[in-house]
Amino acid sequence: MASFLVIEDSDAQREALEEYLNGLSTAKTPHTVYAAPDGELAHAVLKERQVDVIISDLMLPDTTGIDIVKRVRETAPDTPFLIMTGQPSIETAIEAIRAGATDYLIKPVDFTLLRNKVEGFLENAALKAENRQLRARISETFRADNIIGNSSAIREVLEKLKQIAPADVTVLIEGESGTGKELIANLIHENSARHDKPFVKVNCGALTKTILESELFGTMKGAYTGADKDRAGYFEAADGGTIFLDEIGEMDPESQVRLLRVLEEREVTRIGSTKPIPIDVRVVTATNKNLLEEADRGNFREDLYYRLAVIKLFLPPLRERAADIPLLFNHFVTQFNDRYGKSVTKLSPELVSFFEAYEWPGNIREFRNILEGMVVLATDDILQKSDLSPELQSAPRRQNDRKLGDSVIAGISFAAYEKAIIERNLKINHGNREKTAQVLGISERTLYRKIKEYEI
Repeated sequence: MASFLVIEDSDAQREALEEYLNGLSTAKTPHTVYAAPDGELAHAVLKERQVDVIISDLMLPDTTGIDIVKRVRETAPDTPFLIMTGQPSIETAIEAIRAGATDYLIKPVDFTLLRNKVEGFLENAALKAENRQLRARISETFRADNIIGNSSAIREVLEKLKQIAPADVTVLIEGESGTGKELIANLIHENSARHDKPFVKVNCGALTKTILESELFGTMKGAYTGADKDRAGYFEAADGGTIFLDEIGEMDPESQVRLLRVLEEREVTRIGSTKPIPIDVRVVTATNKNLLEEADRGNFREDLYYRLAVIKLFLPPLRERAADIPLLFNHFVTQFNDRYGKSVTKLSPELVSFFEAYEWPGNIREFRNILEGMVVLATDDILQKSDLSPELQSAPRRQNDRKLGDSVIAGISFAAYEKAIIERNLKINHGNREKTAQVLGISERTLYRKIKEYEI
C-alpha cells in the first residue's frame, strides 16, 4: 500500500492530481491520497500520517515547496519529494534539489511523466526495504551496508562473511576484476575484533619488486641508494590490525619467499637489517588468477598458497547475479543524480533485459562506469537501451540454454563429453577450480584428477 500527499493551492489542479493518483491504485497495490492547500495543513497531515511520496507546488499561500522540503528532511530524509513549478528555470531546479527535493516537474503536469516518476520512487523504496531486511536477516551486528544485492549468490557470500570476519584467520578472496574484492576485505576487517586498528591496503601488481619489498617490510638507513633513514613497512604499520594484499598473484618469487617467512614466523625483518620485529597482523589477500594453476606453472609458490588460503571466499561475477542489477542501479543512480543534478529514476524494460543478458567482463566496476556515463547524458528520467554506446549495444549476449539432450551427438564417448563439460565450466568460471567443482557437484580433488587425466 502506498500513500501520497499532494500540496497545491489551486483547487482544480489539486483535485486533478488526487483523481489521477487514486486512479493508479489497484487491488495489489492500493493507494491512499491526502491533500492540502497550504503548508500549515500539509504539516498537520505529516504529523498524523505516514506518507510514501510528497508532491508539492513551489509557490503556496503561506510558504514555499522548498521551505516544506527542508522541514520534511529533518524527520524523513529518504521520503521522495516532487516539486512542481510553473516558472521553470535551472536556478529553481538546482535550489529545489539542494534543499532536499528528489525531483521536480514543470506545470502543467505531464501525467505520464508523473506516473513514471512515482512508480520509480515506489520501486526504489521497495528495493531499499528488501535490502534492509536481507541485512537484518544476516545479523543485527554484522555491518554490511556497502554490499548491494539480494541474489542467492550474494546471500551465500554474506552468510560466509558472517562466519569468516570474527575468526582471526588468513583469507584469500578470489574473483574477477571489478567484483568488489577490496570492499569485501574491508568488510572482513570492520566486522573483526581488529576493527579499531589499522586497515592497510597494498596493490602488489602496481609496484616493482624492489619497491614492493621496501614498502611491505620496511628499510634501514643505507640499505640502498636513497635510503637516508630507517622506515617502517606496511606490515609494521598494520600491527594489531589487518593488511590487505591485492593482486597477490602478481608478486615476484623473491617477495613470495619473504612473505611466507612473515606468515610462518609472525615477524618481519626490514631490508638491510638482521633484527626481526614481532608483528600481530591479520592477512587478507585477493586475486583474479587461479593460484593453484599459477603454482603448476611455477609462477606462484604452492606452500605460500596454502598459507594464504586457510579460508577461501569466491566473489561471483555480475553475470551470475543479474537479479541484483535493479538494486545496484538504485544505489548508484542516487549518487549520480546528486552529483550531476539529474533525475533518472528507472531503467526501461528493454534496457533491463539487455543488462541481464550482457556478459559484464568488467563486472560491477563496468556497470557503475556505464551507468554514470548514461546519467550524465540523460535527457529523460528513464534510461533506454538506445542511450547505450553503439559498441555496447552490439556486444555479445548470453543465449538461453537449450535442452541438454539437444547437444548430444551419437557416437561420441562419455569421456569426450566429460572432458568438454569440464573445459566449458572451467572457461565459464575463469579457471576457478573450487567454483567449477561446486557447479559440477564433485570434489576439487576429483576435478584436479580429471584435469590431469584429460590433459585439460
